[in-house]
Amino acid sequence: MTDDDPRNGSALDGLPERPPRRSGDAGMSADPPPLFGLAAERSGLDPTDGDRRPRIGCCLSRGGHEQLLADWLEEHGYDPVRVDPEAIDAVRFDLCIVDRRTLGDVRDPILERHSRSQSLLPVLLLTPGDTGETLAALPAPLAAVVTDVVSIPLRTPILKRRLESALRTRRLSRDLAGSRERYRQLVEHTPAAVFLVHDGRITYANAAAERLLGADGGLRGEPFARFVASADRDRVLDLIGAMSPGGSIEFVDVDFRRNDYTIPTELAVARVDDEDATWPAGIGQFSGRTVQIVAHDVSRRQAREDQLKLYRRAMETATVGISITNPSLSGNPLIYVNDEFERITGRSQEEVLGRNPRFLQTEHTDPDTVARIRAAIEAGEPISVEIRNGRTDGTEWYNQLDITPIEGSDGEVEYFLGFQRDVTDRHEREQRLAVLDRVLRHDLRNRLNVVTGHAAEIEGGNGDAVEHAAAIRNAAESLMELSDAARRFRSAMREDAPLERVRLDSLLVDLLETVAETDPAVTLHSDLSPAMVRSNGGLQLAIEEVLTNAITHADRDPEIGITLRVDGNEAVLRIADNGPGIPATERNALEGTAETPTDHGSGLGLWLVRWAVTDVDGEVSYAANDPRGAVITLRLPIVEDLHPDSEPNGS
Repeated sequence: MTDDDPRNGSALDGLPERPPRRSGDAGMSADPPPLFGLAAERSGLDPTDGDRRPRIGCCLSRGGHEQLLADWLEEHGYDPVRVDPEAIDAVRFDLCIVDRRTLGDVRDPILERHSRSQSLLPVLLLTPGDTGETLAALPAPLAAVVTDVVSIPLRTPILKRRLESALRTRRLSRDLAGSRERYRQLVEHTPAAVFLVHDGRITYANAAAERLLGADGGLRGEPFARFVASADRDRVLDLIGAMSPGGSIEFVDVDFRRNDYTIPTELAVARVDDEDATWPAGIGQFSGRTVQIVAHDVSRRQAREDQLKLYRRAMETATVGISITNPSLSGNPLIYVNDEFERITGRSQEEVLGRNPRFLQTEHTDPDTVARIRAAIEAGEPISVEIRNGRTDGTEWYNQLDITPIEGSDGEVEYFLGFQRDVTDRHEREQRLAVLDRVLRHDLRNRLNVVTGHAAEIEGGNGDAVEHAAAIRNAAESLMELSDAARRFRSAMREDAPLERVRLDSLLVDLLETVAETDPAVTLHSDLSPAMVRSNGGLQLAIEEVLTNAITHADRDPEIGITLRVDGNEAVLRIADNGPGIPATERNALEGTAETPTDHGSGLGLWLVRWAVTDVDGEVSYAANDPRGAVITLRLPIVEDLHPDSEPNGS
């Protein structure tokens, strides 16, 4: 963030007090900084004016405020010095900064300097609240010495602009001292439009005012209200009419009219009528109501602000997550996230700003992907990866992450811009296709090798033809089972299958009756609470697969326990067996871990279980049974509360 950033504000309150630097303190170097020429030119001093920095007198009632201001001035190319009101004549300065408490103390010495030098010695009054009200409330003797009023807490761009403007005015005032005509030139050449309006009519307008309103023939005698947009006219006239002598209003937004288009401006108004005042030649002398109006054309600034608002609105409403980090801060923390980032991560701005995005990682995040991201950031290079992230509710998602460095004018990386897209659905589809591809290529090829091998043995008259035929038949049956699994796979891949309300306890009773009839050796225990869930047809296949897997792979008489409970908004189905458990390679399916060519399961069954459950927004997990066996737990969202006594219950 630079000093010119409108977000960069400096507050005087709440900071520790430090000893103020006095006018004769050591360490106040008279040597100009490396950018002295630029600083002097911007401040309004001649570069030949002693080759010095602008000296700013600080006279604040709180020492901590005074030291903080002195430090800021030092850092920005000025020469701060503490001003003691009792010894003000002993200190030379180009501008004095005071507060409400010290203004009265410096009034007389400042006026004495005015009378001696006949040039402006700017006084900036720091005050909380509305600056216009403050200035209007000041007694006339005090208001007479105030050049400008700056509201606190201070904002760096405003203070810097006011200082430079006041110092520039001082130079011109000093150079033009003793000549009212030369003062007119000062007003004439200021880039702001300046008007003097007496009883509603323009008595003077500088060149900038004529350019602003396109009045090459002059504006003298014209009603000022004529050039104000109709929507603002009454408000401006009311402001002028209500202004008391010596009062001012600083920077209100007003639209002017020039031919057929509107010019947005910032308007400052000050009551300047004084019977004893003598104005420069060409301006005149007035009694009655006279106001000075200064207008700044802000159309370019407004266009830039509108453009920035458009950019921000586009970022806020984007359908991808957008984030910005600042590598110059410790830990490269997030400094901005948009609404979509909050939605897909499940975290609010308050939770994430100031933290490095690594908090999105989980135990399942691929460390190689993390290393690639870290290397790209350290090298200041763009990168695009797919990474597994987690939400606060424990769910995980796949993030298509694109990171782009943003360089400053010096070529150094100032920020990193990140785009996040939730590609979990795409990842699931790709994973399903990868599993099907593995099964069709690996399992189908193996079974066909069995068929062709035994067929060759038969053709060669080798071995027992009956045994070869039996092996071929077994392979054919296995292919049929594979075909049936592929059919179920295709069913599970359907995204348009309608979801229906299903009584899960009733579904389980029917499935357990079928198991008991087809496998009499199986011992079943069930305890089922009523639960209504959603299903697209795949849920029944998933439960069948878990039961079939427990029976098929049992190494002793199978015994299976089935419990169904309602836990909050979830139905929790627990299926426990006494078999040998599920190998780690097969559990990849239940955990959603990607397969590799050397680390994969043998079939589609458990993948179907996971897909069927996740398609209805459920979760599936595996645990070892005690003392042996496996426990498969399905957690499914319920869609309706049922009475606990609803049938069926269990057997």
